[in-house]
Amino acid sequence: MKISVPLFLSSLGVLAYGMYGFPSRSGEQKSTGISKVDFDRDVMPILSQRCFKCHGPDASKAAAGLRLDSLATARKDDVIVPGSPEKSRLLKRVSEANPDDRMPPPDSGVKSLSPDQIRILKEWIRSGAKYEKHWSFVPPKRSPLPSVKDQNWGENRVDHFVLAKLEQSNLRPEPEADRSTLALRAAQTLTGLPPTGGDLTAYLADRQPGDYERFVDRLLASPAYGEHQARYWLDAVRYADTHGLQLDNERGVYPYRDWVVRAYNQDLPFNKFIEWQLAGDRLPNPTTDQLIATGYVRMNLTTNEGGAIEEEFLARNTFDRVDTTSTVLLGLTAQCARCHDHKYDPIKQKDYYGLYAFFNSTTDQPLDGNITFPPPSIRAPSPEQAAELHSLRARQTRLIRSMDGAAALREFDAQPTELPISSGWEISPVYGSPTFDEAFDAVNSPEMRSAEVKWKPFPLEIGKDYAGIIGRDNAAVYLRGRVTFSRAQSYTFGVSSDDGVKVWLNGKLIHSHKVGRGVGDAIDSVTGDFRAGENELLLKIVNGIEPDGVNLRLADAGKMRLTASAEAYRKK
Repeated sequence: MKISVPLFLSSLGVLAYGMYGFPSRSGEQKSTGISKVDFDRDVMPILSQRCFKCHGPDASKAAAGLRLDSLATARKDDVIVPGSPEKSRLLKRVSEANPDDRMPPPDSGVKSLSPDQIRILKEWIRSGAKYEKHWSFVPPKRSPLPSVKDQNWGENRVDHFVLAKLEQSNLRPEPEADRSTLALRAAQTLTGLPPTGGDLTAYLADRQPGDYERFVDRLLASPAYGEHQARYWLDAVRYADTHGLQLDNERGVYPYRDWVVRAYNQDLPFNKFIEWQLAGDRLPNPTTDQLIATGYVRMNLTTNEGGAIEEEFLARNTFDRVDTTSTVLLGLTAQCARCHDHKYDPIKQKDYYGLYAFFNSTTDQPLDGNITFPPPSIRAPSPEQAAELHSLRARQTRLIRSMDGAAALREFDAQPTELPISSGWEISPVYGSPTFDEAFDAVNSPEMRSAEVKWKPFPLEIGKDYAGIIGRDNAAVYLRGRVTFSRAQSYTFGVSSDDGVKVWLNGKLIHSHKVGRGVGDAIDSVTGDFRAGENELLLKIVNGIEPDGVNLRLADAGKMRLTASAEAYRKK
């Protein structure tokens, strides 16, 4: 059977009501003629909605010190006497004719019990006043089939329970749906879409036994099945393609979404579906899919808002992960245990913070910078991309094996383009101005080649982004270094800046661009006439507001790789 966690849970709720008798949400019990009163279905709704406001599990607020959430506390002063409804003060107080003496009291804001509800409590006490755990904490047991009048209706166990409820209410089943309607319902349930014309035609034409099962199998095999069912899980684990706070810009978590869809369509066993999401990175030699699955832990809202406190958001993120996990995996709201032992569910505060400690050990930063790929991150190709990469690697291997290295080196050496040698880079002090325009236009000491400038070494690498080298608004900084060619030539290179930039070659201004942008937004193309030997290159980077940076792209990346390859071959 295909995994379908949310569908499984919702379907269980529908089926189990007939098979196990879930309590009504309203608590308004109708007389059903059932001889045996079920605590969870019949009694608990009455106590929780009529009594627990004043006599519930909160010991600090229990009126007169009386609690009705357990038999041990309810037996105090003969409030409940198991087996003896006539001796139980509870029945007397809820049945008082005088409204002023009746429980719940008129000023409590809670309605008095109906005669049916009083009869239910009386029967429950007569049968021993047994308190039972909530149904979700009790292993389910197969119930015997109820007796029904119409033995010919129904094809499975569920039908028996449905018909028994209908007959109790003097209702008759609706006529069986026609095949087209049945196909529509099945397709919309499993894929969220109407059946395709081809699938519907094939189903209507199939008159052999098992026709409906074959139609359902085709729906389960459709990619639309996983796409539809995954929506419920993604909603439950708060999936989003954006950060959620402040700028709410994009974050690249869609591989997790695609993995969930694949998990449904590939029928991944439920235990692995959960294990991979909680601890896929802790498995021996984890696969890419197992690492992607741990994106479950990273689905919480994130921020990099100014003034945000890291410790606060670390706690917020961890609370979110604990509460989400308890909701989607345990079906519980565990948040109450943040501050005290849970009043309604068997969760101790100690256990809550034990789970908190597990999620508090993640390595992601509480404030993630609002970037698309906040670390830790991995490259996560889709199955189609992985297949393409495999094909390219195989092709590359074949090319390498067929390549004549010596001939390739001769071809490389015959190319006229020479890569420059860069060295001796230094950075100046920061020069501030009242405005961005003034900072850009100001002629500072480095432009005049003044000997008074206090230059400091700067480890500039060609093609690498350098952010925060200015650190102030409306300010500028200068970088200078030596660029060496074996022969004189006109050479074009690139420079990226945040924000404005000027470039001098051997004291001559060869580029000026007043702009507000990010260092990764664009590359300015700069051409200069370089002489043989050493040349002095001077860059002025001018920042307007907030971040600043520079990237000197002195050599084409492809040419740099070719040069490195040629040098490596020469050393062989």
